[in-house]
Amino acid sequence: MGEFRATDRRHHRTIGWPPAGLAQAAGIASSLVRIDRSGEELESLHAISVEIASLRELEKIYQRALAYCLALTDSEVGFIGLLSDPPDYLDLVAVDGLFLFDLAFYQQFRRMPVRSSVFGVTLVEERPYISNDVDHDPHRVGRPDGHPPITTFLGAPLNVGATVIGMVGVANRTGGYDAGHERLLSTFANQVAVAIDNAKLYERQREMIAGLQQLHARLDGAERDQLLARDRERIAAGLHDDIAQSLFTIGVRLGALLEGDLDPRLAEQIRAVHHLASITNDKVREVVFALAAPGQQGTDLTSSLRSLLNETAQATGLETDLVVTGSPIPGASRLQDVLRAVVKEALANVVRHARARVVLVSVRYGTDRVDLVVQDDGVGAPELVLRRFPESLIHFGLRHMRESVIGLGGSFEVANGDEGGLTVRVSLPLRRLGALAEWG
Repeated sequence: MGEFRATDRRHHRTIGWPPAGLAQAAGIASSLVRIDRSGEELESLHAISVEIASLRELEKIYQRALAYCLALTDSEVGFIGLLSDPPDYLDLVAVDGLFLFDLAFYQQFRRMPVRSSVFGVTLVEERPYISNDVDHDPHRVGRPDGHPPITTFLGAPLNVGATVIGMVGVANRTGGYDAGHERLLSTFANQVAVAIDNAKLYERQREMIAGLQQLHARLDGAERDQLLARDRERIAAGLHDDIAQSLFTIGVRLGALLEGDLDPRLAEQIRAVHHLASITNDKVREVVFALAAPGQQGTDLTSSLRSLLNETAQATGLETDLVVTGSPIPGASRLQDVLRAVVKEALANVVRHARARVVLVSVRYGTDRVDLVVQDDGVGAPELVLRRFPESLIHFGLRHMRESVIGLGGSFEVANGDEGGLTVRVSLPLRRLGALAEWG
């Protein structure tokens, strides 16, 4: 509904909010109406209709249209109201000529029920209505305390095609209204209704354009995030496949040197370099995980894992499969990054070491936990590695996976399968995660 306005026409004082241009519009309209009422009356009506139709802001249409309605009919009081949805009430969007009354009165009665009253006949019967003796009108239902006296009244519906969207009402013309006033107001009211409807369409169009612009901005943002995610993945892959592997090789060669017969001082220096290489390798792997995980935010775990498996299958020729049981529940999305990181590292180990043909990833959503299993049909891992990786400085991938899961209160197991291959089992509790979030 438009902004409510009530103006004192006799004292040029506005009650509430001042409608700009009312006095000017009323003066123009009064001049136009004083022109000879022959053919020039239609020309004058056409001129002001064109002006109203050119407006795009609803508030300006209400103000100008009501000023012209009062001037065209030489009325003292007037209003424009629009029907609610459903059409049980008439919402006043502009009121002019009601003076010396408390603003609270207008706020209370700016929404009038649609009924067969002197005003309501126009809406109930969808036709113009004239009452030149309001106090004795058969449709009179009385008026609330504080309402200004109304002696004569003319109402005309606002029609858009066959639909009534509201009405214009003018009142207190000295000498009353006749068929000419009715015809003039009804004709102009139809033009006003079209102008209001067009302005609403224009407003909706602007909202639609703004919505499309926001959508475009979000899509641009999503594309930017996708590019950033790809860059993160590329950098992480480069660090993992090149730098981390080179550091690992340096560590292995330094370890081999330490097994020989070396001068004690030289051996101590090599051990220091070997330790530094191990620490540096750990730092690089931490950066790899930090880079890889953020790019997966905003997608669901199932889609993310399926994409990861498809990429692995296309790049390596491995046969991959994903089995999901149950449905994600609130809280599961917060586990997504760590679960995807586990699967990604497990797949990387399969590609490098397992000589496998098939990899199966299983996810089961329970009521209070999420279980993940990654299983391949390869050669498995040496038992010594499986026993010592939690403390090893070499097998960073397995150790980091385990630490990430344990840190969230979960369990992590890695073992050779009964029929070959390696199996990684992860179980993460949802309750534990929720408690950490509350206290964090």
